[in-house]
Amino acid sequence: MSEKLKSWSLLLLLSCIWGSSFYLINLGLFDSYHNPRLPADELGALRVVIAFLALSPILIKNLKYLTKKNILFLIIAGICGNGLPPFLFAYAETTLNSSVVGMLNSLVPLFTIIIGFLFFKIEITKPHLLGIGVAIIGTYFIVKEQFNVISISFESTKPMLAIVFATICYATSLNVIKYKLTDIKSTAITALSFLMIAPFAFSYLAFSPFFGRIQTQENIMGGVGAILILAVVGTAIAVLLFNQLIKISSPLFASSVTYFIPIIAILIGWSIGEKISISQILGIAILIGGVVLVNRK
Repeated sequence: MSEKLKSWSLLLLLSCIWGSSFYLINLGLFDSYHNPRLPADELGALRVVIAFLALSPILIKNLKYLTKKNILFLIIAGICGNGLPPFLFAYAETTLNSSVVGMLNSLVPLFTIIIGFLFFKIEITKPHLLGIGVAIIGTYFIVKEQFNVISISFESTKPMLAIVFATICYATSLNVIKYKLTDIKSTAITALSFLMIAPFAFSYLAFSPFFGRIQTQENIMGGVGAILILAVVGTAIAVLLFNQLIKISSPLFASSVTYFIPIIAILIGWSIGEKISISQILGIAILIGGVVLVNRK
């Protein structure tokens, strides 16, 4: 399989995994009657802990990469790529629906280019800017109906800013992995970056009411099950695939996964009985066109 075909295969697989992650986060936060299951902070910590445990079998043989040269960049990749976003996304979904979160998540390629330009001497070209603009327009058409029912207020701005900050974190991690950890294989980057943040997640969870809540709260196990799937498949396995994608392509191409996430979210909604509007179909077409433009050489 050529690297180009492998890159696109990984991109589509990751789109399916992460496109469904918003639904799993929602299941972790609320039951089918919208009763609370897990608080956002405990959900984020639990997700990191489970993902770290899932990756621990490959950690020991990769400790040799934990050198003075790499440790700072592994810390940055761990915090920005795997540490903060689980908390930020969970917090945002306590207020925003998954479509709005998916739209804001499509800012990752924009920040990837900006951070690459500012700190890694990456050239910004007109096709890059045009493609990002087109893709954002497409994403808007996919989710614009959601904004018709959202009243913008100070309280609603905070979760939106949380997602924007999460996209900046992802963009930072993308560039660091591509340009500062070039001599480390993707599996090692994944395991070691989680090692950098796991002790803090373990400590946070241990001193939270989480373990007492398991014994007393009736609906919590459904949420824990959803986060177990999310952490193992949507975090541990997906990050392994994502880091491999970054290594064989580029940060910009890898960040294009965020453009496909709303498509998967719409398909999941359709499968459970939600209707897909003409504007959403138009948005999908525009969005894919933007991805093509962004990745033209």
